[in-house]
Amino acid sequence: MSTQPLFRATGELARTTGELPATQLPEALPARTRRILFLLAASIALMMTGYGIVMPVFAKRLGELGSGVAALGLMSMGFAFAQLVLSPFLGSLADRAGRKPLILMALAGEVVANSAFIVAPSTGWYIAIRVFQGAITAGLLPAVLGVVADTVPESQRARWMGIVMGSYGAGFIFGPAVGGFLFDHWGFAAPFTVSATLALIGLLLAFIMVPETRSTMIGVQQRNPSAGQKGLLASLPKPLYLFGTLLALDFISTFGFAFIEPQMMFYMYNQLSLTPTQLGIIVGGYGLAMLLGQAGLGQLSDRYGRKPLIVLGLLLSCALYPGLIFFPQFGLLFLIAVISGIGGALVSPALSAAYLDHTPPEHRSQVMGIRGSSAALGGVAGPLLVAVVSLWVSPQGIFTIAGGVTLAAVLLALLVLKRGITSAVAPVPTARADPS
Repeated sequence: MSTQPLFRATGELARTTGELPATQLPEALPARTRRILFLLAASIALMMTGYGIVMPVFAKRLGELGSGVAALGLMSMGFAFAQLVLSPFLGSLADRAGRKPLILMALAGEVVANSAFIVAPSTGWYIAIRVFQGAITAGLLPAVLGVVADTVPESQRARWMGIVMGSYGAGFIFGPAVGGFLFDHWGFAAPFTVSATLALIGLLLAFIMVPETRSTMIGVQQRNPSAGQKGLLASLPKPLYLFGTLLALDFISTFGFAFIEPQMMFYMYNQLSLTPTQLGIIVGGYGLAMLLGQAGLGQLSDRYGRKPLIVLGLLLSCALYPGLIFFPQFGLLFLIAVISGIGGALVSPALSAAYLDHTPPEHRSQVMGIRGSSAALGGVAGPLLVAVVSLWVSPQGIFTIAGGVTLAAVLLALLVLKRGITSAVAPVPTARADPS
């Protein structure tokens, strides 16, 4: 198959204004490319469904082992710390060795980790396995986003980013509710067994049907031999302050939920008296909104710009925090989780596309790895801080802090991204990969 024509990015987050020439129409993707992207999304959805299944189980299982918020926080922090350390390295590896090996490694790691949880005898083992799980899956997101960038032109990037990233949300639709049901009826081993099985199916699907997409990237580096020799700083998107702002937004988005998650689980069980099944339904509502939102609304930032969707998404996602304080009823919490999920569905594709709009093709997965580290840092800082703060701050106070931090991110996006719009940046050439 021949290489598709080159597509050029505007090189500006002025792209965030949504200004496109009136005559510019998106080119339809080849059927083979669409099939590859849907297969990749299906593989990720299976893995994340397994993750969603075990999500309501951890707090209950740790309670059976005599542990509480601090232990759950350490599990979350250990997972995020492993991703913080390894995401840039594995992202760079995906640029050099290919996307598919990293995707397969992550899926295989999920099979091993969920199998190990079944036989883990203590809290310490749960924490150690969670760290391994974070390490082995650290390259998944950079590799997946690399596949999208390799095969999709900029004019459709947020749309397909939303579809593929929506598969992450798919895991939270039925997964948590099924996990709560399995735990209530057959104990803690059942959710982990089902989770490992789903990850195995995803692994086989990706191994057989998802090809490597990095071949065009090799051609780019051969035509520009110095590309692989640039230092880390030279490979980063420009301007650097705009890149730094995007990293800060990713950090805060992750920090907010990571900060409340350990406390929220015990708050829902102990103070709101919800069952694992009810908790699973709430998380499932969030996941359904993420899935449908990213699949149906992800393309909005291609049309209206990155910045408006980032700001609106952050505002909607913030609804979860006051909702936990003022609306403790199960039905209302479900509705608020859906609203928050729609917010996340708007933010994620717009942020991902904003990074890739400014990133040279040969450094896509590396930059996505750095992005992953920024988000993982939020995942480390959130549980670590809540483990300390929860000693003297009520759950309602913790939710208030998270809401305030997220509103600060909204202000940052309004102020700094506006300056980024007016800063001209050299265009970044973007090649469509031949996925054969």
